[in-house]
Amino acid sequence: MIYDLMEKLMFRFTLASAMALALATTAAHAKVTITCLTNAGHLTRQHEPLMKEFNAMQDEIEVQYAAPAKNYGDTHLKLFRGSATNTLPDCAFQAYNQLPSLARALAERGQIVDMGPLMEAEGEGWIEENYSGAMLDLGNIDGVQYGMPFNASVIQWYYNADLFRQAGLDPDKFPSDWDGLIDAAQKIDGLGDNILPMFMWLINGDDWGFQTLILQQGGRMMSEDGQEVAFHEDGHAVEAMKMAKRLHDEGGLRTDLDRETQFAAFTEGRMGLWGLSPAGARNMAERVGEQFDLRSHPFTVWDDAKGKLPTGGNAAIITTQDPEKIAAAWEYIKFVTGPRGQQVTAEITGYLPTNRQVLKTEYMGAFYEAEPYYATPVKQYDRAGPWSGYPGTQSEKIWREQASTIRAVMEGKTTPEEGAEELKAIAEKLMTR
Repeated sequence: MIYDLMEKLMFRFTLASAMALALATTAAHAKVTITCLTNAGHLTRQHEPLMKEFNAMQDEIEVQYAAPAKNYGDTHLKLFRGSATNTLPDCAFQAYNQLPSLARALAERGQIVDMGPLMEAEGEGWIEENYSGAMLDLGNIDGVQYGMPFNASVIQWYYNADLFRQAGLDPDKFPSDWDGLIDAAQKIDGLGDNILPMFMWLINGDDWGFQTLILQQGGRMMSEDGQEVAFHEDGHAVEAMKMAKRLHDEGGLRTDLDRETQFAAFTEGRMGLWGLSPAGARNMAERVGEQFDLRSHPFTVWDDAKGKLPTGGNAAIITTQDPEKIAAAWEYIKFVTGPRGQQVTAEITGYLPTNRQVLKTEYMGAFYEAEPYYATPVKQYDRAGPWSGYPGTQSEKIWREQASTIRAVMEGKTTPEEGAEELKAIAEKLMTR
């Protein structure tokens, strides 16, 4: 396995690299050990089962995981520190929105692998059989395939069909636009003081929700080269802020309750609508159990033709320069982003599969047909757009300050127009630091 790949790649590397590969190939075929980095929230639930299955299915490669990062932001910092101290893992799983700044920095130091030659070495038709162009674009930075799509999620609606019925709504006819959605939220809100109408990820952490409101209009967050803010173009930021205020004033989206409190309300049957990632679909279903009729539905967009949704999740990257470990890491990445790896991930979490073959009957096709609750992500496959990051290392600070501005707009402390200008100013001030 690993040695066949190394031989395929010899002609694609420099002479020095080819010599190293040749030496490695002729050496005793000892097991190659690679170490990967992910975050704590993903390690136990996803990566450990995948690691165990991969290690058991062959005897040439041993995959291990380093002590996990706390979250995506911490993963980003650990990789930057590892780059500075030359202590990078062999592979890692990096959030899409933070991959551009990391990849560019590591590429300058020769610390990240271009996986384009690795994909080409798999043979004609392999890429098209497994990955769409949109999925590969999530890990493509400046025309170079630095990341392979592992987890992918676009925001979706979860809803309580029982509350829909109680409010006089037909749960089989989910609202087709924002006006209908807000009307449904108002009717659910009228069921009683103990019932909350809705939740949407907007001011609760990163800017995934804000990017959702921009992209679903057909807008974009950044310029093509990723160096200039573009979310204000064509009034998209103003319209996003107007919608944020409507969701608060008319839809009943709360700014005074934390996510955990609202999640408890939804899973206990006291909230009508929940807008968040399909990554939590399995956990959501387990929490709800048989308490109520839980369903899911594609997210609302303004522009049906051009509207996209930011793709959350992460890409697998290779950060070793050892040819033998590069080949080993590639075999593992092929597995976790391949049909079997993506089947396991989708079944465990609810994430949108990044591999085309997963939709075949022998993988997830029959499951999705039998369990429509879990099939919503694949219905939004063509909506998957970029989750943009800012240049520099201040993305998290930008998100925090922008969240405060969005909150102020929602609560009527500043106008949508003023808020939109402030969002742009925050990004432009901090993204070059």
